[in-house]
Amino acid sequence: MSTNLKSLIGAQLGWTWQDRDGMATVTNSNRTVFRQDLQDGAEANQADAVWNSDNRVLAAGGSETLELDALEKCLFGDTIYVSLLTVKAILLVNRSTADEACLALGGAPGDTWIGPFGAASDTIRVMPGGALLLAAPRAGWDVEVGAADLRIAAPAGGVTYDIAILGTTSAASESSSSSGT
Repeated sequence: MSTNLKSLIGAQLGWTWQDRDGMATVTNSNRTVFRQDLQDGAEANQADAVWNSDNRVLAAGGSETLELDALEKCLFGDTIYVSLLTVKAILLVNRSTADEACLALGGAPGDTWIGPFGAASDTIRVMPGGALLLAAPRAGWDVEVGAADLRIAAPAGGVTYDIAILGTTSAASESSSSSGT
């Protein structure tokens, strides 16, 4: 079977901000947009694999560890395993809205994937009703043997969340230069 993946990483923050200045209304209406289309492959701005899971549930105080080099998914009527070499983007959406229902991403207890984090123990909190997009579409973040575990925890309250991870399962080709004689 031949596979082909086309993907898009995108985020947008838009606003309309108004203030009165004497008798006039001053308006600032704008947006900041990030959009990157990726073609199939393992080079810069390319990806060849995606793994996602919706409506995952963690009990209060619970956690789970995703092994980025062995992600299991039922797809096309079969169970497949995605073994990522690089991560180009992660989208984590916290579907829970209770005040204590935050998620902590990162800080796996062993074989920690550092990726976008500064250190193995670093975490990022995704607040109730919030989302987190981490993207490195050019080179991505390497996933290495012995450093492939991504922890997701619900420190205080139960959480339902969705996650998607985009990356590569094959190595980028090395460019070589040749000189003619």
